[in-house]
Amino acid sequence: MNTTPDTCEVEWHIELGVKRIQAAIERFNPVAIYGLFSGGHDSLAATYIASRHPAFTAAVHINTGIGVSQTRDFVRDTCENRGWPLLEYKAMENTTAKGVPDPQDYKELVRRFGFPGPGSHGLMYNKLKERQIRRLLRDTKTKRNQKVMLISGCRSQESVRRMGNVEECQKDGAKIWVAPIHDLSKTECGRIIQYASLKRNPVVDLIHKSGECLCGAFAKPGELDELEMWFPETAAEIRTLEAELMPKFGWSWEGKPQKKCKVTKEAGMLCHNCNIEGP
Repeated sequence: MNTTPDTCEVEWHIELGVKRIQAAIERFNPVAIYGLFSGGHDSLAATYIASRHPAFTAAVHINTGIGVSQTRDFVRDTCENRGWPLLEYKAMENTTAKGVPDPQDYKELVRRFGFPGPGSHGLMYNKLKERQIRRLLRDTKTKRNQKVMLISGCRSQESVRRMGNVEECQKDGAKIWVAPIHDLSKTECGRIIQYASLKRNPVVDLIHKSGECLCGAFAKPGELDELEMWFPETAAEIRTLEAELMPKFGWSWEGKPQKKCKVTKEAGMLCHNCNIEGP
């Protein structure tokens, strides 16, 4: 591991994060501990901290089906290089609680409802991400009252788009959310990555977010042009959908239709990497 002038402070943050996980384990006795690894640098730091705990089960990546493929490759390569077991849950492979195939296809969703805009973020979250968390819990639990711990990279110092406050530990039914880096800065997370000799995701360094979900709910004007500069194949996929859907709905991927939805706690936990990330 790299030695820097901030080594002692970094080691303290890592140790504190592990202690936070241990405290939650003692409180809730989960049957599994998963690091939710989107490919963003916050989730990378949080998953690394989770991996330091002896009860760490695996990294979990949710493949929404509409994202930068290089980020998915980064997640797979990182887990292989670090020896982290990886569970990849694909929205297109979704099943119901009875095991019936129920694929969640982003293209079909926007063909039905149009591009989401902020007001329909909840719809996209539920279809593309939340259902995969439910599937993860079904695959993990063998008894009804068991708990599953989900380690997130949520931080309190994120952009104003974050909904509500980030808490160290939250219980939501069978889900135990733990945010071991919730009070760290972006710089402090970067130091953890450097200390652990982890490779950074080049996608984040180019477009300032993980790009693992490009549903467009919080897309800003000019974002697609920037995406096209670095990842033209992904941008072309979105532009093809725009050409098809604009005549029908009247707004683009970066558009803002006037719709509202209820935002859940999970939406904050799993969609924090929709934010623009710092250096």
